[in-house]
Amino acid sequence: MRLSVIGIGPGDAGYLLPIAREALADADIIIGYHYYFRFVEHLLKPGAQCIGKELSEEEARAVLAVESCAAGKHVAVISSGDAGVYAMASLVYEYASKQNRQDIALCSIPGISAFQAAAARLGAPIGHDFCTISLSDLMTAWTTIEKRIHAAAIGDFVTSLYNPRSKQRHWQLARLKEIFLQHRSPETPVAIVRQVARPEEHIQLTTLGELDVTLVDMFCLVMIGNSQTYRFQHFLVTPRGYLSRKPHTGEEIQQESFRQIRLQLKRDELSPADQWAVIRCIHSTADVEYEQLYYATENALEQWHAYLAGGGTVITDVTMVQSGITKAFTNKYGVAVKCYLNDERVPALAAAENITRSQAGIRLALQEHPDALYVIGNAPTALLEICDQYQQGNCHPVGVVAAPVGFVNVLESKFKIKYLPGIPAVIIEGRKGGSNVAAAIVNAAFTVLEQAQ
Repeated sequence: MRLSVIGIGPGDAGYLLPIAREALADADIIIGYHYYFRFVEHLLKPGAQCIGKELSEEEARAVLAVESCAAGKHVAVISSGDAGVYAMASLVYEYASKQNRQDIALCSIPGISAFQAAAARLGAPIGHDFCTISLSDLMTAWTTIEKRIHAAAIGDFVTSLYNPRSKQRHWQLARLKEIFLQHRSPETPVAIVRQVARPEEHIQLTTLGELDVTLVDMFCLVMIGNSQTYRFQHFLVTPRGYLSRKPHTGEEIQQESFRQIRLQLKRDELSPADQWAVIRCIHSTADVEYEQLYYATENALEQWHAYLAGGGTVITDVTMVQSGITKAFTNKYGVAVKCYLNDERVPALAAAENITRSQAGIRLALQEHPDALYVIGNAPTALLEICDQYQQGNCHPVGVVAAPVGFVNVLESKFKIKYLPGIPAVIIEGRKGGSNVAAAIVNAAFTVLEQAQ
């Protein structure tokens, strides 16, 4: 006794595989949704028994098929599309296994699934990883379905939706759209394919943001592209891989890093210039906490860009900050970057005044460049020196980058500059900071207008 589960394709005779035709021509009993017989009755042998059931009687069809098996008989169960995709194969095999019917020769005959037929009509939408999700919660809990929706959206899968909407299940597609828009662009291409491969076939291309769920019914399949999918004429194209877009040069890698960081930003109140500085800080540290630690006075970066573009002077507390400022930027605008830490006058001054070498270097710099941009990425004593000299009226810096790192005097120095009015400042709050972060902020000031464009 044989029991075949046969996929008859989406409806058009051309989509019915030869192996399925052979199995149908050999079957003695054929069981299926009565509507499907119109597509295959001409292929059946004379005298074959056709048993039609209603659409909602899937489990009854499986039971009937297994119980109808008898010696010398070939029973066939038909499903539209592929019998293994949201169709009869799993029900038949499950019931046969529970009944331990090892006497039945089970066989699955593949078919062209609706999502494959729809993809063919659309050109090339499933050229990369894809998934299918049924929105029917008749046999699957909605909580499980929603987990899969989130996973598909986050995973950037091209997603085909079965059972997207009916009179009884009218809200699920709207909820899916809401979830996808949390992770996908509103411009993501979407196709509504109705009655695919049948005379009534109709295809509508839209976008995720413009998707009108009321246009979808139980005869439709909805296909949502991934972040790479694009429209070409009346087709949807998903590139075969991301490798064609994978950055190779240093500039491409850097820009891709910036893009990924930007997607993680959460502080909506930051100006575009300050967001750019945050991106630079995170890029130099791989630490997203810098977004929360970042503080800036209004328009500080824009003011510094104008100053630097005019060939200004930058003073750093240590040579590591000096080295981290991109030379291509300083050369472009003729900016001088100076560090007095190794100045020959520093040791004597530090010893005479009982101060640190960094503090002594900044004191000398303030005497010779009272209006420069000061960038502190290491020594809190250097930052305190700037504050003291400013309060005494000995200098008026165009700005201060306050990113010293450590434990002693670090918090105090940052609070002092933060609450000292009159100096445009960018501050990395807390104990974090460092030379790379301080230099990243200066590099952000150099490029802030280019990034905005």
